[in-house]
Amino acid sequence: MKRRQRLHAGVVLLLATVAVAGCSTVPEPPDALGENYPGTCMPGELSWPTDFLDGLAGESPAIGGTIVGLRLEYVDSAWVWRLRSAATREDLAGDRVDDPSYGKESIVDVRTLEVRASHDIELTEAEQRMPGTSAFAAAQLSGEQWPSPLIIEMSRVMDHGSPAWRITTCDTATNEHSVITVG
Repeated sequence: MKRRQRLHAGVVLLLATVAVAGCSTVPEPPDALGENYPGTCMPGELSWPTDFLDGLAGESPAIGGTIVGLRLEYVDSAWVWRLRSAATREDLAGDRVDDPSYGKESIVDVRTLEVRASHDIELTEAEQRMPGTSAFAAAQLSGEQWPSPLIIEMSRVMDHGSPAWRITTCDTATNEHSVITVG
């Protein structure tokens, strides 16, 4: 009996440790876009959103489903993308639960798109309403091109009662930000 109790206690401790570690590894986003950038919005080597958005969904553990947002951040002396996506919730039996507010947020390396941290999130109203332009199509409409401007944030917003993309680009030579809205 004691062995079973120790095993049970060990499993509970392991699950609690994993749960706490999973919650604490995703850093809070900076208050302002570009707040911690080290003098420029142009990381050394990076994957541009127009290069990776089309193929990321379905191929990366960073994404739970449809991409609903991204943001370039400088965290702990490293450049990362904060990716937000819709995700599928499952019950304890593994059956799909219809929950449009359920999402996933991941922190990924800007070069390799390797997941550094990930957690579940609640999607905003605009993120839940996805008909219209995809993230990839919106990125293409943004004018992003090498060497400038670079998309540094894409977020779903409500624009006159309809969901749209608010895209912020950065002039890589001057660090000036520009914002456009794409339906």
